Amino acid sequence: MTDVSHVSLALAYRCAGLIYPDGMAAPSVTGRQTIVRRGGLLPSDLFSAQSVRNSVDYVTVAASMDGYRACPEPLGRPWSVGRRIAPTVGVSCSGAVATVSVPLSGVICGVVGLRWSGGSAVSVTAAYAASGGETAADIAAGLAQGLSGARAEGGRVIVPSGCLDGQVAGYGESFRVTRRQSQRLRVSIWTTSAAARDLLGGVLDTSLAALSWLPTVDGGQAQLSFEGAGDVDNMQTQAVYRRDMVFRTVFDTRQTAWSAQMMFGVGDVAGPGWDVGFGDAMARPAGQGDVAALVAQALAAQGMGPVDAYPGLTIDAFGTVQAV
Repeated sequence: MTDVSHVSLALAYRCAGLIYPDGMAAPSVTGRQTIVRRGGLLPSDLFSAQSVRNSVDYVTVAASMDGYRACPEPLGRPWSVGRRIAPTVGVSCSGAVATVSVPLSGVICGVVGLRWSGGSAVSVTAAYAASGGETAADIAAGLAQGLSGARAEGGRVIVPSGCLDGQVAGYGESFRVTRRQSQRLRVSIWTTSAAARDLLGGVLDTSLAALSWLPTVDGGQAQLSFEGAGDVDNMQTQAVYRRDMVFRTVFDTRQTAWSAQMMFGVGDVAGPGWDVGFGDAMARPAGQGDVAALVAQALAAQGMGPVDAYPGLTIDAFGTVQAV
């Protein structure tokens, strides 16, 4: 879910990448020590040994509450599909026999499904969500438990009559926009050198002027537009030079959910006094439970990990950008 902290942090990371183009361990573009922070200055930033007064420059990124505006989100808040996890398990069928396969190495994930057609209008289906550590025999046993009358022999599922059809499915990350908002962000340069202020300001202004879309730390995008800049010299008597650059961002708050991809379908056609069903029906008297299937899905989604738009960067407890 993207909120104002994700957007301001993404802008702070972007500023750090511009000030330290060769990495945080290399010198900055000014040759001076420059600290980038999401948030405002701390009292220690002005009066401690590592402070503005001791030739340490600061760049802060902070949101302005008076710059908030609500924007209309997509009508109906429709769901869309983002990232996908491909299945690594497989199944092949020949008549009344289905053979399950798993990779010899790597991650085991995916949902294996079987459709048992015996001549009736509605076929019977069973599904099993595989996870790490399971074998083809384990998956076959779980599928056989979901089909009354079927038996498992090793990695095979055998039914007494009819024929089996197999499907495998992975997982998809669905998302929808629940709120769209516009927020004003202020990038401020704090330094004891007017020349350093001009150099830092020029680097940031020139590079950010060409940036229309800002990748956020959760994998989203924020629209970025420039609203103005100016020097603030009311602290010159304290030998502190400041420049503010104001940007307008538009970003979405998104709701996300992982779910298994569809394998089988079912429906019905109804009218006055009649109701006819078609498609597939799930009969699972003793198959894999819902909790176990959800656990397998959560393990697969966990393996994807968070989207990292700014690798190698993190922040400390005070919002200071650091190298990992």
